[in-house]
Amino acid sequence: MPDTSTHFHIIIAGGGPAGSTAAYILSKAGLNVLIIDKNKFPRKKLCGGLITYKTLMLIERVFGATPADLHQPGIITYESDRYEIYGKRRLISQRCYKIPFRFVDREKYDNYLLQKARQAGATLVEGDGVKRVDASGSRIVTYKGWEFTADVIVGADGVNSRVRRSFPVDLFGRDDWMHKVASAHEAVISRDKIKKQVDHPILYFGFLKDGYAWLFPNRDTIIAGICGLRDKAGKNILHIFREFLREHAVTTAGDEKIQSYVLPYGCYLPSPVFRNIVLIGDAAGLADPLLGEGIYYAQRSGELAARTIMHIRDHKKSFYDMETYYLPALQEHIQVEMEYAEKIRQAIFSYLRIYDFFPLSKVMHIFKDKPVETIHGIRSYKWMKKMQEQGVFGQYAS
Repeated sequence: MPDTSTHFHIIIAGGGPAGSTAAYILSKAGLNVLIIDKNKFPRKKLCGGLITYKTLMLIERVFGATPADLHQPGIITYESDRYEIYGKRRLISQRCYKIPFRFVDREKYDNYLLQKARQAGATLVEGDGVKRVDASGSRIVTYKGWEFTADVIVGADGVNSRVRRSFPVDLFGRDDWMHKVASAHEAVISRDKIKKQVDHPILYFGFLKDGYAWLFPNRDTIIAGICGLRDKAGKNILHIFREFLREHAVTTAGDEKIQSYVLPYGCYLPSPVFRNIVLIGDAAGLADPLLGEGIYYAQRSGELAARTIMHIRDHKKSFYDMETYYLPALQEHIQVEMEYAEKIRQAIFSYLRIYDFFPLSKVMHIFKDKPVETIHGIRSYKWMKKMQEQGVFGQYAS
């Protein structure tokens, strides 16, 4: 617990990758930072664990850690330079020679980042979540009765963010938010119970109208999962996931333990700021609308928010003007990519599914490494948007 101090420069609700990244940058800059998280770390985290090249570049840029540094403590558990994509049949089986796919143990990864923030000087309150946020008074009350105030409050507390719910409703449209979240289910399966050798990521389209299933390799296990827009998948998604497991994954159905969660899937907020309160990561809906990747956008938004706070402080501006400085950075570096990714998702799930996604194999064959480079952040989604506008998906549907 903190000592006698109850006022901080920055309070961050949530100690996941978004909150830890922001806390690390701000603490290193000499600001007095408090992180509050309802869990005690290390803690379990449901996630496929795939991290992209752009994430690793951020880790090196912000924390000074290389992939080799993440291998040594067992944070990166698996690497693969191959991937497969299925509809009703296998559509794509390719190698990505330039950059492998890497998979992390989220329990270790998240704890690693949080401890980096603590070593930089951040104060941590864990096992005690945010109960109430007084937006007008910049005050937070925890479930155990602690009260803290801050110059800036950062909401990094996930898709069900308590900080976000303290905003006036009309700032983000609660109904629209609920229509664009995804239901997800996940099972960790031991390798001796898996039907096929899985030594690379495999994606399966066609099980859901707006979503996909996956098998991701880990060192000792396979992570099977499925996610799709909750409005369209509804209650059937769990039943569909069990069918997927029986068909593609487990040798004995029913033995696997299925866990469920919700994630953003195109519900990113255009203006995740209220006065001196700013949202980052899942709290702002910042996950890739095509594949649901959230780790990078959590950390990148945490970085952008931290840089914004430092800019305001250094130029002696008012923290009540967070919107003026944070939103342009967010639009330039994150939201524009999400806008393009969402258009591509609409093309894939509304048009290509009619042809069992077969045109996707044609497109991937023609453009070779470009789609994978887009996922890794080497190139922007903008080129895929141009491809859609030029009718490439329709051209190769016949």
